[in-house]
Amino acid sequence: LASDQAALARFHSEVRMARNVAHPNVCRVFDIGESEGRIFLTMEYIDGEDLAALLRRIGRLPSDKATELARQICAGVGAAHDAGVLHRDLKPANIMVDGRGRAHVTDFGVAGLAEDLKEDASFAGTPAYMAPEQLAGKGASTQSDVFSLGLILYEMFTGRRAFEVGSITDLMRAHQDSVPSRPSTLIGDVDPIMDRVILQCLDRNPAARPRTAQDVAR
Repeated sequence: LASDQAALARFHSEVRMARNVAHPNVCRVFDIGESEGRIFLTMEYIDGEDLAALLRRIGRLPSDKATELARQICAGVGAAHDAGVLHRDLKPANIMVDGRGRAHVTDFGVAGLAEDLKEDASFAGTPAYMAPEQLAGKGASTQSDVFSLGLILYEMFTGRRAFEVGSITDLMRAHQDSVPSRPSTLIGDVDPIMDRVILQCLDRNPAARPRTAQDVAR
């Protein structure tokens, strides 16, 4: 990949974007280096596991722990947005949980400046965790990241995905035609307030979602 100019540009872009965001709940990225023709980036070492692995291992998080982690993830995502950066690939695999139980948002590989992505039709990210407008190639916004955040929270509280489908076509249809079950109907100890927050994040209309990750936390 070092000889692929497009890949190299993405690599430099990741470092540039990530370095704009300094927050305890974001994995710090420091610099790019080169050794014997190999190009690498240096970042904060987090001793833990990613949220996807954690959920596979334990099924779901107890509601009190899920709430605590949710606030931290919102804080990290909010810090990126405050710096004008959209993540565009928020998913459990890109959230690290360290040995003290603290969340860190990682992997700004397809991130970009919010101002540049309003009408960007490029397909970047992980389809299962994309907002409907991203899947449709209509650009990304803060509310697109908020939708992805809602999918992560749904999985944390219930241990299952909000949309269980087999293809991108089925996923786009599900976004248009169905509403996920309320988490509290699946798991008894989920506060109904969390139902409202998560389902508002997952509204197919970006304007109806919370405006910021901080709003989700509040």
